[in-house]
Amino acid sequence: MTPWHAERLRIAHATAAVLAAEHPGAQIRLEGALAHGLAHARSDIDLRIVTPAGQPLRVVSQVVDGIRIDLHTSTTDELGELHGLLASFDLPREGDVAAFRAVRRHLSDLTTLRTAAVLDHGEQNPVLNTNETDQYARWALADRIQAAISLTEDLLGLIEARQRLSEQLVWQRLAVVVAQAEAAAAGQPLLGEKWLPALLGLATGPDHAPCPVPTLPDTSRPFGSEAAFRAVRARLCQALTARWGAPEPGDTALDPAWSGLGWLPQRCSDGWALQRGDDLIPLTDAQFHAWATTACS
Repeated sequence: MTPWHAERLRIAHATAAVLAAEHPGAQIRLEGALAHGLAHARSDIDLRIVTPAGQPLRVVSQVVDGIRIDLHTSTTDELGELHGLLASFDLPREGDVAAFRAVRRHLSDLTTLRTAAVLDHGEQNPVLNTNETDQYARWALADRIQAAISLTEDLLGLIEARQRLSEQLVWQRLAVVVAQAEAAAAGQPLLGEKWLPALLGLATGPDHAPCPVPTLPDTSRPFGSEAAFRAVRARLCQALTARWGAPEPGDTALDPAWSGLGWLPQRCSDGWALQRGDDLIPLTDAQFHAWATTACS
């Protein structure tokens, strides 16, 4: 715990006690990076007052000992809808992906919920249960994989159009998304990008699942390099298998075109898939193992 984190945690608990006395029956939560153990020298404090349905509050943020406290309010019904999105992982390879769209729209709110802890008499207790935390990790990883797929499609178009400066910018953005996928696979929340190095460090710590290769990809090589793209693809495969487990090998043949530039893996609720832009190919466990072995090495 850093001095900046310790000081803010002290203020958060003291403020929570005051808010609890002012709003009997309300639950006071700490949220965001501070609740996850992260703070810098100018970090704010995010607190949320949770009241029963039909009892909305109007609150004003405040400054305590030179540190800003941002106060937020929610009702139990509002948060219940978010909990519902974390009840299960529902991303089919084909068909309606309404749940995935809903999760992506609310991912910022879900991340807040993922970090949230109830402050009560000096104690700090996580809001989510183990199953909800696991489902959040799966949704967060799927979101980052989908972002990588979208960026890869842009890169292919920029390469074809010979727009080199834009290509380099998007490639650097892809580097960040790959690292975010690794952090998500290791169970870390999708906090602001400034926290990514710290999250990667937490992901490799003794209390968390191992995070594969906790560094940003090498952006000095052009994206058009097959070796550079294979490195991105390999890291995303590692992230997926770190969260879902590696499938067993089998005797299967694959279309060589599936190993071409642009194809990336995704794990859906009903199995593995390859995606390039809007094109999606469902894979069996054995096919995914064979593809990962050949396409990422």
